[in-house]
Amino acid sequence: MTYRVPSQVSNIQIIYSDSVKWTQTVSNRMVNLQFTWNQPTSDRTIQHYEIQYRKQGVSSRTSVIPNPTTRQTTISNVAKGSVYNVQVRAVSDVGYGRWRSANSQMTYRVPSQVSNIQFTQTVSNGMINLQVTWNQPTIHTTL
Repeated sequence: MTYRVPSQVSNIQIIYSDSVKWTQTVSNRMVNLQFTWNQPTSDRTIQHYEIQYRKQGVSSRTSVIPNPTTRQTTISNVAKGSVYNVQVRAVSDVGYGRWRSANSQMTYRVPSQVSNIQFTQTVSNGMINLQVTWNQPTIHTTL
Protein backbone atom coordinates (compact mmCIF):
# COMPACT_ATOMS: atom_id res chain seq x y z
CA MET A 1 0.00 0.00 0.00
CA THR A 2 1.27 3.47 -0.88
CA TYR A 3 0.59 6.42 1.40
CA ARG A 4 0.73 10.04 0.42
CA VAL A 5 1.94 13.06 2.36
CA PRO A 6 -0.85 15.34 3.66
CA SER A 7 -2.40 17.87 1.30
CA GLN A 8 -2.08 21.60 2.01
CA VAL A 9 -3.86 23.08 4.99
CA SER A 10 -6.60 25.49 3.96
CA ASN A 11 -8.51 28.53 5.13
CA ILE A 12 -5.79 30.19 7.22
CA GLN A 13 -7.55 32.80 9.38
CA ILE A 14 -5.72 35.66 11.04
CA ILE A 15 -7.28 36.86 14.29
CA TYR A 16 -5.95 40.08 15.78
CA SER A 17 -5.77 40.46 19.53
CA ASP A 18 -4.70 43.69 21.19
CA SER A 19 -2.51 43.26 24.21
CA VAL A 20 -1.86 46.87 25.02
CA LYS A 21 0.96 47.55 27.43
CA TRP A 22 0.76 51.23 28.27
CA THR A 23 4.11 52.86 28.63
CA GLN A 24 5.27 56.40 28.09
CA THR A 25 5.34 56.02 24.31
CA VAL A 26 2.75 54.65 21.93
CA SER A 27 5.53 52.98 19.94
CA ASN A 28 5.71 50.23 22.58
CA ARG A 29 2.16 49.06 21.80
CA MET A 30 2.31 45.45 20.63
CA VAL A 31 -0.21 43.12 19.02
CA ASN A 32 -0.69 39.35 19.06
CA LEU A 33 -1.65 37.42 15.92
CA GLN A 34 -3.58 34.20 16.28
CA PHE A 35 -3.63 31.91 13.26
CA THR A 36 -6.13 29.11 12.68
CA TRP A 37 -6.42 26.71 9.75
CA ASN A 38 -8.44 23.77 8.50
CA GLN A 39 -7.11 20.24 8.69
CA PRO A 40 -5.88 18.94 5.34
CA THR A 41 -6.92 15.67 3.76
CA SER A 42 -4.59 12.78 4.49
CA ASP A 43 -4.80 9.02 4.48
CA ARG A 44 -2.50 9.04 7.52
CA THR A 45 -2.86 10.64 10.96
CA ILE A 46 -1.52 14.19 11.17
CA GLN A 47 1.23 14.13 13.79
CA HIS A 48 1.63 17.89 14.09
CA TYR A 49 1.78 21.16 12.18
CA GLU A 50 4.72 23.42 11.46
CA ILE A 51 4.47 27.21 11.35
CA GLN A 52 7.00 29.61 9.93
CA TYR A 53 6.57 33.36 10.01
CA ARG A 54 8.54 36.48 9.23
CA LYS A 55 8.08 40.21 9.17
CA GLN A 56 8.02 41.66 5.67
CA GLY A 57 11.50 42.75 4.62
CA VAL A 58 13.21 40.22 6.90
CA SER A 59 14.67 37.19 5.15
CA SER A 60 14.89 34.78 8.08
CA ARG A 61 11.81 32.97 9.37
CA THR A 62 10.89 31.96 12.90
CA SER A 63 9.64 28.38 13.26
CA VAL A 64 6.96 27.23 15.67
CA ILE A 65 5.46 23.80 16.30
CA PRO A 66 2.14 24.36 18.11
CA ASN A 67 0.29 21.89 20.28
CA PRO A 68 -0.28 18.92 17.94
CA THR A 69 -3.93 18.54 18.95
CA THR A 70 -4.94 22.05 17.85
CA ARG A 71 -5.10 23.90 14.56
CA GLN A 72 -4.13 27.31 15.90
CA THR A 73 -1.19 29.18 17.32
CA THR A 74 -0.51 32.68 18.62
CA ILE A 75 2.45 34.80 17.66
CA SER A 76 2.97 37.31 20.46
CA ASN A 77 4.25 40.86 20.39
CA VAL A 78 4.45 41.47 16.65
CA ALA A 79 5.40 45.00 15.66
CA LYS A 80 2.55 47.41 15.03
CA GLY A 81 1.90 48.53 11.50
CA SER A 82 3.90 45.67 10.01
CA VAL A 83 3.03 42.98 7.49
CA TYR A 84 3.75 39.38 8.50
CA ASN A 85 3.86 36.32 6.27
CA VAL A 86 2.92 33.01 7.87
CA GLN A 87 3.27 29.52 6.41
CA VAL A 88 1.58 26.39 7.76
CA ARG A 89 2.04 22.74 6.80
CA ALA A 90 0.94 19.38 8.17
CA VAL A 91 3.30 16.53 9.04
CA SER A 92 2.41 12.83 9.07
CA ASP A 93 4.56 9.71 9.48
CA VAL A 94 4.94 9.65 5.68
CA GLY A 95 6.30 13.19 5.36
CA TYR A 96 5.57 16.88 5.06
CA GLY A 97 2.62 18.51 3.31
CA ARG A 98 3.12 21.59 1.13
CA TRP A 99 3.34 25.02 2.78
CA ARG A 100 0.25 27.24 2.66
CA SER A 101 0.94 30.98 3.07
CA ALA A 102 -1.08 33.94 4.28
CA ASN A 103 -0.18 37.60 4.87
CA SER A 104 -1.36 39.90 7.62
CA GLN A 105 -1.69 43.66 7.41
CA MET A 106 -1.96 45.82 10.49
CA THR A 107 -2.84 49.48 10.35
CA TYR A 108 -3.72 51.88 13.14
CA ARG A 109 -5.56 55.11 13.66
CA VAL A 110 -4.68 57.58 16.36
CA PRO A 111 -6.28 57.33 19.82
CA SER A 112 -9.38 59.36 20.61
CA GLN A 113 -9.15 62.39 22.89
CA VAL A 114 -8.67 62.02 26.60
CA SER A 115 -11.78 62.90 28.58
CA ASN A 116 -12.88 64.07 31.99
CA ILE A 117 -9.82 66.21 32.67
CA GLN A 118 -9.83 67.33 36.31
CA PHE A 119 -7.52 69.64 38.21
CA THR A 120 -7.09 69.37 41.96
CA GLN A 121 -5.19 72.05 43.87
CA THR A 122 -3.78 71.44 47.34
CA VAL A 123 -1.57 73.53 49.62
CA SER A 124 1.06 71.84 51.76
CA ASN A 125 3.81 73.61 53.74
CA GLY A 126 3.17 76.81 51.81
CA MET A 127 3.53 75.02 48.44
CA ILE A 128 0.71 74.87 45.93
CA ASN A 129 0.39 71.44 44.33
CA LEU A 130 -1.66 70.87 41.22
CA GLN A 131 -2.78 67.36 40.29
CA VAL A 132 -4.21 66.63 36.84
CA THR A 133 -6.22 63.46 36.14
CA TRP A 134 -8.07 62.23 33.03
CA ASN A 135 -9.73 59.18 31.53
CA GLN A 136 -7.70 57.05 29.18
CA PRO A 137 -8.55 57.49 25.49
CA THR A 138 -9.96 54.72 23.35
CA ILE A 139 -7.49 53.14 20.95
CA HIS A 140 -8.98 52.74 17.50
CA THR A 141 -7.49 49.83 15.60
CA THR A 142 -8.29 49.10 11.98
CA LEU A 143 -7.35 45.57 11.09
